[in-house]
Amino acid sequence: MTSRQRPPVVLTVAAAIVFVVCFGLGVWQLQRAAWKTHELARVAGLKHAAPIPLEPLFAQMAKGDDLTFTHVVVDCLPADPGPAQSRLVSDKGEWIARLLSACQLDEPPYQGIVIDRGFLAASRGQPNPPAAALPAPEHVIGVLYPRASSQMAGLSNPAPFVLVVEQEMPSPTGVTPAPYPDAGDNLQYVGAYWLTWFGLAGAVAVVYAAMLWRRSHPKP
Repeated sequence: MTSRQRPPVVLTVAAAIVFVVCFGLGVWQLQRAAWKTHELARVAGLKHAAPIPLEPLFAQMAKGDDLTFTHVVVDCLPADPGPAQSRLVSDKGEWIARLLSACQLDEPPYQGIVIDRGFLAASRGQPNPPAAALPAPEHVIGVLYPRASSQMAGLSNPAPFVLVVEQEMPSPTGVTPAPYPDAGDNLQYVGAYWLTWFGLAGAVAVVYAAMLWRRSHPKP
């Protein structure tokens, strides 16, 4: 009478760990995919909603609320023309300068907000962008994004967001409003690999089951 072979302990534990990890990652990817769908719908709703006044949102900013992609409108306080700060970015394979200006506001707790006014056409293809003197922003419609830099000439205490211009009145000469890259591009692969992880978990289970079958049915 042939005794029944016990499953190898080390291999069983290893297979169980790999299966649980792969299956867990598959579940996590499914959850991420659901979150991505919700996030993309939220972003689209915010960006395409009618613009709302900026100043009442300052209280929410001060509390640390995430207002990214909120569509807003603001009227800046009158100010003298001055040099705009530039930030080089790549566009269509060429360097081009984005111009930043201060929008002065009389609305505590912030002195104002940084305005990204768009591309300076004269800077395209130049590693050292020319200096640009612009009239101060007046009436601006745009979308809020987190502000990367803490420095902005003319603002000692700027709001923690940058307002990326969609429409500016009056429009400064030589500057073209340019939206930031679509948020959906950064989420392209979020939650995309759930099938891969479930497939790996299934493969581990099949290989382990085949190994057990071979052990219990040895060749004569």
